[in-house]
Amino acid sequence: MTTTMISADDHIDLGYLPRDLWTERLPKSLRERAPHVEDRGEKGEYWVCDGETWADYRGERWFARTNRTRLALDRGGVGEAHRPTTPAKRLADMDRDGVEASLMFPPIIAMQVGEPELRNACVQAYNDWALEFGKAAPTRFFPVAMLSSVDAESARDEVIRVAKLGFREANFLVNDVTLQMNLKPWDVFWDAAEEAGIVVSYHVGGSTQSGTVRATIDAMKPGERQGVFDMGLSNGATSFFNPFVNMFNFGTLERHPKLKFCLAESAIGWIPFVVQEMDYRYKRQFERKKSDDIPLKAMPSEIFKRQVWATYQTDLVGLHLIQFFGEGHIMWGSDYPHPDSTWPFSREIIDKDSAHLSPEMKRKVIRDNAAALYGL
Repeated sequence: MTTTMISADDHIDLGYLPRDLWTERLPKSLRERAPHVEDRGEKGEYWVCDGETWADYRGERWFARTNRTRLALDRGGVGEAHRPTTPAKRLADMDRDGVEASLMFPPIIAMQVGEPELRNACVQAYNDWALEFGKAAPTRFFPVAMLSSVDAESARDEVIRVAKLGFREANFLVNDVTLQMNLKPWDVFWDAAEEAGIVVSYHVGGSTQSGTVRATIDAMKPGERQGVFDMGLSNGATSFFNPFVNMFNFGTLERHPKLKFCLAESAIGWIPFVVQEMDYRYKRQFERKKSDDIPLKAMPSEIFKRQVWATYQTDLVGLHLIQFFGEGHIMWGSDYPHPDSTWPFSREIIDKDSAHLSPEMKRKVIRDNAAALYGL
């Protein structure tokens, strides 16, 4: 494969961010409560904010641990601190994998802060830093803005701000998406996002969920039969199910026909069945109601093909259902630098997954669809 790719789903993780990102950027009145790295001796270094522990800081000490999480960086022989946030090294990794441009999502760890002023300041400070980081390679680095799902008006203000700054996409973590986001108080956000012309995404991650395969495995006691594998951070894409269906069921997308919405790192093989099922359930309404009594006027599949995009890393099933999605709505992403990433073997994996596709369709999936959506 000679075509270069656009990765529509890569990452800037919390563990690699500069230690002084928030302590230097927050207003002076908030700096004593700012997110910072705390040394806990043998336990390691951790990001802490306002008394709450967020996640580990992945500096030299973290990479020296023998029992740490194994990353795509290790698979590629370059496991080292700060590599994904060192522009020259990140560019080298992109070149190695054949990636010409990268959509870089914000940390997938829940970073919710209870107090509104501090929460909003933390979100803004990250987005300002990400914008500056993107300028290190403006034709190749495309950071995605962070949004908080806690307050509709704050999310509205931030999506307007980041759109004016030049961000192409703004993201919520799917585990923290709530039903409230589809009700009237949140119309102010969706109205603003539609008007701003920015893509809004739900990306895998956020607060820990109960009832997952991983939670079930972890609950097993020593001596009991043990589970062997989990189903990833998205719990086999089920973490997306309710947030995705609610966007149709409550009319969020239909009321905002110009809004472009992306399911990020959701995989794609499950989506055709769910959209098909929504169509079926929608049509059943006409058996007992008049059309005037049904607030939704378009088939879910029509709205889906008009307004929804989705990313995957490797999904052979999904790529055999590609015609269902409509023209241009599937985008590949490498998920760099996460353990699930295809890096640094993306070319080989893409060639295997897409062997049944025409060269033109393959190019759309791995490059042109993202270029069109984000105006790259």
